[in-house]
Amino acid sequence: MVREPTMRVIRLAPKPSSRRGPAALAAVMLGMGAIAAVLAIAAPSRREEASAVLAIAAALGLGVGAGMLGQAFRERKEGGGEDLVRLLASTLDDSYLLMVRPQLPGVPPDLEALLAGPPGIRALVARRWQGHYRVRINTWEFHTHGRRGWIPCLTNPSFEAGAARNAVVGWARESTTELNPPIEAAVAFPSRRSRLVLEEPDVEVITAENAPWWANGIGRVQRMDAARVVAFAEAVMDASRKQAERPSVRPKSPRRRAAGG
Repeated sequence: MVREPTMRVIRLAPKPSSRRGPAALAAVMLGMGAIAAVLAIAAPSRREEASAVLAIAAALGLGVGAGMLGQAFRERKEGGGEDLVRLLASTLDDSYLLMVRPQLPGVPPDLEALLAGPPGIRALVARRWQGHYRVRINTWEFHTHGRRGWIPCLTNPSFEAGAARNAVVGWARESTTELNPPIEAAVAFPSRRSRLVLEEPDVEVITAENAPWWANGIGRVQRMDAARVVAFAEAVMDASRKQAERPSVRPKSPRRRAAGG
């Protein structure tokens, strides 16, 4: 049995601080929660109010810290977008190129990947939410499975994907030969724990359930030939390499003037 060629993948190095930050913050929260728990137990019984405050602080610190640490470990287990690679590779052939974690100047970190192929370019934002969600045009809601039913989400992937797409368009116009680059925004949900109800969303949404249908839909439009795809990919790789080589510059703290100066 001959295996059909699948999508090509280029993995661009993430920023060094992108993985250590969340884990370090989670460890700090756990440490603060543990200290508060010890103080709450050791506090004199006559100071009940202080003990109660410390107990609340301990619960918050331990709970939030554990949640953040679990999220950090889950993201590390995903291997820098490997779940997104699996989602798209199962439906796209070798005429497509996925560039994971590009580092482009002026582009927000929400950009997970760039997918280039005959239908053009997709600026992909990935969300690894768990639960039941619904998107109506550009309104995102979460189902509580309780009295409140559907409630608005705290963040809006439509706006975030649109912002990432606009930033990539601006970069491409300045740094490539594409004067009017065919770039569209898309939101990917690689996790099968994400259940979505799509009601005419204003942005492309890719899930484990609709990925084949989505790939078939975009494949009907031919907007870029192989030469344009290669040229765009080379520009992305060159820009990402230069961004990775740039030293991190910390802003200088303003100097304090002496009184009366």
